[in-house]
Amino acid sequence: MQFAFSIAQAPLWLALGGAAMVALVLALRWLEARRAGRLNRFVETGLAQRLLPGYDVRARKPLFWLTSAGVLFLLLAIAQPHWGSAWTPVTRTSRDILVLLDVSLSMAAEDLPPSRLERARQKIQALLDRCPADRFGLVVFSGEAVMMSPLTLDHAYFRAILDAVSTDTLSVEGTDIAGALEQALEVFEEDARQFGETDSANRAVILISDGEQTAENAVATAERIGGYASIFAIGIGDPDGAVIAFPAWMRQYVRMPDEELTHISKLDEETLSRIATGGGGAYVRITPDNADIEFIHQELEHVRARATDDELRYRLVNRYRWPLAVAWVCFAAEGIWIAVLPWKRRRRMLLEGGHTHG
Repeated sequence: MQFAFSIAQAPLWLALGGAAMVALVLALRWLEARRAGRLNRFVETGLAQRLLPGYDVRARKPLFWLTSAGVLFLLLAIAQPHWGSAWTPVTRTSRDILVLLDVSLSMAAEDLPPSRLERARQKIQALLDRCPADRFGLVVFSGEAVMMSPLTLDHAYFRAILDAVSTDTLSVEGTDIAGALEQALEVFEEDARQFGETDSANRAVILISDGEQTAENAVATAERIGGYASIFAIGIGDPDGAVIAFPAWMRQYVRMPDEELTHISKLDEETLSRIATGGGGAYVRITPDNADIEFIHQELEHVRARATDDELRYRLVNRYRWPLAVAWVCFAAEGIWIAVLPWKRRRRMLLEGGHTHG
């Protein structure tokens, strides 16, 4: 038998369930004590059964047990017990989201602490949290573009790859957004050949870059991608620019004046906006909070999800309906018993009255 929670979480669930049952028992006993206290104002509880016609303290005990049993089985239903295996259809739906991440040297700028790249990584993680059922892929680019992760539903694998990338991942320096877009176009063209779909409503490209040193054909490539996917660009950096210094290893092999070993990296919003517009999407500048990711997520909600997995799997069957049905019977029996109590009292009064006259 299995439950909705993992074995590691079992002690926590047992503790919460036990606390709930203890609280329920204490509350029921307190209510009964309060009721007995009100009755005690008129007659001592021990004498009530002899002095008050039809009074029987034992008649209320089933209410306690029915309520306790109903809550217990309700908690069991919430835990969703699984037992008995059967073939069940499993259908998973998702969108395809391909992330194009700039890892050029300019992404090491610290105008967005701790760095542009680290902030971009945080934004991608936030988007992953909001799209748990979607396939994600990762292309990193600088002076070249490399597919680091194919489109996958395995978000743990995607996160591991994402955490490993840095500004040293690629050896060719520059910011070739057009090359990254070409990689995305190849992915979607291959996907279209396999599934026979070219509808952009199933796919999206998330481009995260400062837009600096972009090749001239990036916008033209974005327009070609528009037939397969929508492009959403997130501009990261400061339009006023930030000072970028060449790394120490590069200084050892390049003989240049110190002032030429640094340059000002500025956010090129105009180019990123043109790329996003050409791809039928939208552009947004990075924000200190997650307002930018919320905007992208809202736009992605308009992207239609498609079925990516529909197969039969032999798995344990969720039997939550059984304890839920028992809980419903307990609560229904409690209501019936409450309705029966006045009739039972009247019947007891008649019987006691008959014995008295006899």
